[in-house]
Amino acid sequence: MLSARFKTDSIVEIGLDEAGRGSFWGPITAGAVSIPNESEWTKEQRDIYVQMRDSKKISPKKRVILAQKLKEVNPLTAIGIVHAHEINEKGITWANREAFRRAINGLHTNESCRLIIDGTLEIDDWKGEQEVVIEGDNKYIAVGAASILAKVSHDEWIRNYCKDHPECDERYHLISSNGYGTLLHREAIKLYGGHELHRDLYIQNWLPGTVPGVVKKVKNKKKEEFLIKF
Repeated sequence: MLSARFKTDSIVEIGLDEAGRGSFWGPITAGAVSIPNESEWTKEQRDIYVQMRDSKKISPKKRVILAQKLKEVNPLTAIGIVHAHEINEKGITWANREAFRRAINGLHTNESCRLIIDGTLEIDDWKGEQEVVIEGDNKYIAVGAASILAKVSHDEWIRNYCKDHPECDERYHLISSNGYGTLLHREAIKLYGGHELHRDLYIQNWLPGTVPGVVKKVKNKKKEEFLIKF
């Protein structure tokens, strides 16, 4: 079982983690979770908290179930989302921090809290206490819980977008890749060009010669396809 607290004091702690930082397409999301002191846990909370850990170590189906149950037993959860156009405009490091800020704001808390952040990226304008912990999602319950919420929210956003825009999944295999740069996804970018929700810098780094802002007309053997702007 992961640790319930970073320090054994009375300061409210908030666990933070992100999902989608390395994705080629779509938003970056962050989860924020505050876990009460262990002495205050109900039986229902304990049953859920003991299952919290790095979302990558939990199957997709179980992640969804745990995220829903977590929100049912703990109201102190929030998600922050930063969209692709913001990432393209201001960069991924700014976007990562901003996703954390938006998640924290969703908890309606203040800087008297202690932040426990997975990884190495501090929030540069946070005036309160914060701790960055490598593999924090495998050490602290609140961070593991934030990891699960962020991942479920990220993947759900992509699925919902693809329901409204099925052609995006048909072309780029977004649901199976969750927006990451799988082989099928990269080959689709070479074939069709980029979509407006692709991250410009990532695409250029992985596929040299791809130029942002170019509208590409794609044809296949049977019909002319629609235009995609990159």
